[in-house]
Amino acid sequence: MRILFKTLGVAVLCATMQPVLAETTAEAAAAAEVRQAVRIEAPSELPKAAVAPAAPETEGGAGLALPKGFDAPKLDQKAVAQAPTPAPIPVADENPAPVMPACDDPRTVELVETDTGTALVVAPICADQVRLSLTDRDGAILKPEFNVIDRTLRADLPCGRVFKAVKMMVGFQPVSVGLVPRELPCSEQVIEAAMPVEEAAPTAPAVPQSGCGNAFDGAVVDGILTAGFSGCNEGEVVTLTYRDHAFDGIAGADGMAQINLPLLSETAVIQMADGAEQEVTWPEANRTIRVVLAWEQPVDLDLYVLEPGQSYNTFEGAAHAVAQTAEDALGRMVHTSEGAQGLVFEVYDSLQNGGAQGYGTVVVTDVSRGLVPTGDHCGSGPLAGPDFYVMSGGAEALQEMHFAFTKSECGSELSHGEYYRRVDDIRPFW
Repeated sequence: MRILFKTLGVAVLCATMQPVLAETTAEAAAAAEVRQAVRIEAPSELPKAAVAPAAPETEGGAGLALPKGFDAPKLDQKAVAQAPTPAPIPVADENPAPVMPACDDPRTVELVETDTGTALVVAPICADQVRLSLTDRDGAILKPEFNVIDRTLRADLPCGRVFKAVKMMVGFQPVSVGLVPRELPCSEQVIEAAMPVEEAAPTAPAVPQSGCGNAFDGAVVDGILTAGFSGCNEGEVVTLTYRDHAFDGIAGADGMAQINLPLLSETAVIQMADGAEQEVTWPEANRTIRVVLAWEQPVDLDLYVLEPGQSYNTFEGAAHAVAQTAEDALGRMVHTSEGAQGLVFEVYDSLQNGGAQGYGTVVVTDVSRGLVPTGDHCGSGPLAGPDFYVMSGGAEALQEMHFAFTKSECGSELSHGEYYRRVDDIRPFW
């Protein structure tokens, strides 16, 4: 019975709750439909991308927004007043500075007519040291004066000559350029009338300092002047001066005296003891590069010259004695001297033969002191550090410099660089 009553209770309870559950389900479904309707019908609330307001255009061009209470004309005037002042336009220079040619520009070599004649113009020149020479139609060489301004070389050339080639050394770079041969005209020179000169009072004739007189018989061979004097007293010293150097000769028992001196240019002026001058010529000077070693102390010095293309390590094998063979491809010694009293010299000549271009090297040795100096040739001895001159001329620009050997200790063997004195301060140019 008890089970029956429990079963009936459960059934009654289920019957009672079923309407309630049905109503609850219906309300939930209705609420869901309402939410779906709202989601579909409501407009989207996603944020839109911000757009910058366009700046109003104004006559002043300031691009400022128009504030409230201001009209466009007033805002434009204020914007223009506050705007930065534009930079002034630069004014072109009426006299601009000349533009120098760049170092990588092609080099030009030309002859330019000027008011005074013809000039050689070369550009660009991009080096501190420049050497210049010209070759004329006859093979003679001219080394004119020139200047370099704004990387442009300019040299005035003599008239009446025909040049066919230009040779330069720009720094350490050799440059050779051919020229179209043409004669450089000479303009007529106006000769002004000479003003009369008052005659000076006659003076007493100069008394010669030498019994040999002031006239000599001279001959130039290989660019070396040999001057002969006669009528001298035995033992008498005769002197000639050339380029501030005094060359002496001593008369013998026959009353004859002879002086030799090396010339450095085509025309040379020789001064005698009483001041009188005599002119001598060396026709081959413009075709010959000459190097002269001169000294006065009683020592024996030797001169070596290395031309371009010769290795410095081979100069010891270069011929020092006078060479007369025609097979010599390079230059040759034309005069050598041994130690003696008075001014003595050695001469090296190189003819222009179209060989290598560039700088030569000069080396001088003191044969008297040897590799191990002793006696007067070392320490504080009078011949320990003899001095000497090195000169160049002929086709080479005239140069002259004074040097001296470094003194060494007695009994110490000289190094290679001490015995062979390399002279780097004077360098002949081929």
